[in-house]
Amino acid sequence: MKRFFAFLLVLCLLGFAGACSSDPAGSDGGSVVLSASPAGLEFFADSDVQSLEVKSTASKWMIAAADAWCQTDVSSGSGDRSVRVSVAANTSGAPRSTQLTLSAEGAEPVVVSVVQSDMAAEQLAVDPEPWDGRKRADITYQILIYAFADSDGDGVGDFRGIADKLDYLDAMGVGALWLSPAHPAASYHGYDVEDYEALDPRFGTEADFKALIDAAHARGIRIYMDYVINHTGKQHPWFLDAVRNPDSPCRDYYVFSDNPRQDIRDGKIPTIASEGAAGYDAGQWFTAVCGGDATPNVKFTLDWNRKTVTVEQVGAVENSGTPSSGKYLFLGDPGRCVEFYDAGSGLYTLSLAFDSSWGFLIRTSATAWTAGTKFGAAAGSNTIAWGEPMTLVANTASADPADVLMPYMSSVMYHSHFWTSWFADLNYGPADACAESPAFKAVCKSAAKWIGLGIDGLRLDGAKHVYHNAYSDENPRFWKAFYDEVNARYRTLHPDGDIYMVGEMYDSHDRVAPYYLGLPAFFEFDYWWRLRDALNTSTGCYFARDILSYRELYAKVRPDFIEATKLSNHDEDRALSELKGSVAKAKLAGAVLLTSCGSPYVYQGEELGFVGTKESGDEYVRHPMKWGDTHTPEPVDAAKVFAGMKAVADVAAQEADAESILHVYRTFGALRNTYPALAMGAMTEHLVYNADNTQYRQIAAWYRTEGDQRMLVLHNFSSSSVSLPLTDAVDKAVATLNSVSGSFGDASSVRLGGYASVVLLLK
Repeated sequence: MKRFFAFLLVLCLLGFAGACSSDPAGSDGGSVVLSASPAGLEFFADSDVQSLEVKSTASKWMIAAADAWCQTDVSSGSGDRSVRVSVAANTSGAPRSTQLTLSAEGAEPVVVSVVQSDMAAEQLAVDPEPWDGRKRADITYQILIYAFADSDGDGVGDFRGIADKLDYLDAMGVGALWLSPAHPAASYHGYDVEDYEALDPRFGTEADFKALIDAAHARGIRIYMDYVINHTGKQHPWFLDAVRNPDSPCRDYYVFSDNPRQDIRDGKIPTIASEGAAGYDAGQWFTAVCGGDATPNVKFTLDWNRKTVTVEQVGAVENSGTPSSGKYLFLGDPGRCVEFYDAGSGLYTLSLAFDSSWGFLIRTSATAWTAGTKFGAAAGSNTIAWGEPMTLVANTASADPADVLMPYMSSVMYHSHFWTSWFADLNYGPADACAESPAFKAVCKSAAKWIGLGIDGLRLDGAKHVYHNAYSDENPRFWKAFYDEVNARYRTLHPDGDIYMVGEMYDSHDRVAPYYLGLPAFFEFDYWWRLRDALNTSTGCYFARDILSYRELYAKVRPDFIEATKLSNHDEDRALSELKGSVAKAKLAGAVLLTSCGSPYVYQGEELGFVGTKESGDEYVRHPMKWGDTHTPEPVDAAKVFAGMKAVADVAAQEADAESILHVYRTFGALRNTYPALAMGAMTEHLVYNADNTQYRQIAAWYRTEGDQRMLVLHNFSSSSVSLPLTDAVDKAVATLNSVSGSFGDASSVRLGGYASVVLLLK
């Protein structure tokens, strides 16, 4: 008690000093304004970050901390801005204080008090049962293969790198790995698959992949492949064959149309039948060149005296003469404009590899489309014969020349749900007959190969983007057919179990619920969105009731549903960034994830406190792992590395720091694997600390029960400490986060510091 009052006295004295010195300089008539708000910062014993608002009219100001345990993200600045103030965990055994000094030329210094409490001497003792190493909890770790661990120093993560780091994953209690797409692809992320039965050579060989599977299984860790079957990349052999040969069997693999708007209206496109013309209007159709074995090298000869153009096929691309100053070939689809070569006597030549699907136009300006500058085919005669001159007409008041097309260039449009030309949607036909479609049979056959190699499950991308109407029953029916077929193949090798499949349905829980008709598991985006908002508003009392209501809804569709809970993932801003940079909130979010219902997923780097926002690219939230050794991969795009990642400690540093975020994930991961009630037990609301109790709005509380084992979980979603009387008979505490004290007996109670947690084993 004496220590407590001493701490209050320190707070009062420093707060008074800070308040006195934070008046804007120049308030008595001076010209320089300098202030900081709040006048004092109060931290709990755990490491944390808070914001200090600086206002200044000075051209430059400086800020410095008096002690090393308190740091600012900048040492100087100008104008108004937020300064992040961070403190290390206080394990000294006593409260401590320091000062931040804000200074600028022409202004009185501003002193901001910083006070941090200590880990109370009465810190509640914990006595968990030792984890025996069994993977009771269903904890899955999401891995970006290219960005996880590099075994050979080429800058790219690989299968051997993952195998090298299995001990790290094992220490967190991880029971499964979700690997991002491992198939060949043109993109860095792999979601434009070019071969379902091959592996990206950057990641290693099939033997390397098999060795990873076997090594993971030896540790009780399952392997889930990311399987993208709503579309392929445009370089997939199926697609290339389909567009080159109109009679190819692969034509039926994709959604093609010469006239999408009309075909949708006429009901000729089963995957878009329920959307109508909106699918076309949404800009999700792209043009492909059809016919011919390959895009040929061609030679254009322009006779400017006769206004004709002749096109011939050539071997190597060669040009002769000198560039013209005013004749240009404008290629429609890539939007390229290239200058003709002047061969003399009114003739101009140009050789190039022609890759446009929209034809070409000739113009006399590199930029303008004014009357008389654009030349093309006359209306109704826009197809050129090889080696025969075509007469060109100029755009005038009475003529608008058409694109010039070559014989092999009959164009067709293909559909992409993702608004990008380098994805092409697969066509599974009507939902009630999808299993009979060639594309369905092909992707199931390919899945069987990886099942035979030893994988345990599939993560299915974009579950609502197979059939165009995301909220009809078409997509769930498709996924049920897919699950039944692939599971039947799986059970030929594993007669006693079912394959694991989890779908990505990026939507609210009420939209997700109908999809459980098709698959046993779905990612729970609403879980994270609700947790984020509760932590940022200090309203934990509603959290348990809300997430339990989601489960009630899912159970009506599928009683044996698997709710894949998560914080952020590769398509979202990082959790720590969403929590306003508060390390204390990020630690608590990890503890909540690993003590609540569902099958939790941990996104690579979440356990290290990775930061990042999507801004103008996904790369900002897909930073490579920071190992502190040679296994750290290189960023895909160094220009898209979130600046805040520089301050994130690597694995080696966090393993040596008992107060790190990594240790929170390891502690609660081991705890979840130790106690069946946490791993698989039912979750129920606390009878007192819930949405009906306005006195303790910051508290999130629930029970976990499995058989005779019953546990009470308490989380404080605010920065203020709170004391809670307990009516349950407590056996012991098995885990705490941050400052927790209490006593158990006839009048049990517990005090939770800011963003603190306790897990109690009940009698």
